[in-house]
Amino acid sequence: MSGGRKMTDKPLLEAYVDAYFSTFKNINELISEPMAQYHLSFEQYRILSDIANDPTISLTAIVAKRGVTKPAVARQIRVLRNLNYVTQSKFEADRRRNTLQLTPLGKQVEAAITKEASERFNEWVNALGVRKAKQFVKLLNEIGTKVIQPRQAAKKEQ
Repeated sequence: MSGGRKMTDKPLLEAYVDAYFSTFKNINELISEPMAQYHLSFEQYRILSDIANDPTISLTAIVAKRGVTKPAVARQIRVLRNLNYVTQSKFEADRRRNTLQLTPLGKQVEAAITKEASERFNEWVNALGVRKAKQFVKLLNEIGTKVIQPRQAAKKEQ
């Protein structure tokens, strides 16, 4: 625990564990479901979406945007190429640089997943209300900043 505080509230811990197993654990599955029918992980869909939103994007730009390693992105792109969702070609102005483009099938898949994901997100917003949906996103970001990122940084230092 950070700040030297000790978790002594057993009912809060039990409520957290119950919420995790009954709801939070299933959020990833709920979000990833639209991608599964196209044999994509969430990370692969995000790359597909990056390419759809920036037709001149390169592998290096995706690496910088996602904050992951080049080999990790290259593996994901290989899957997208094997599924015939993405092509890779040399950039006209700089032959050392590869650009990524969606194939017609890739455009269809990205649009279908984006539509389904948007509909699911709208269901959440309608169920929770805009204020609570914004609070939820803010809380997730705070957990990322205050809990997840420091733990990841500490692991890298080991």
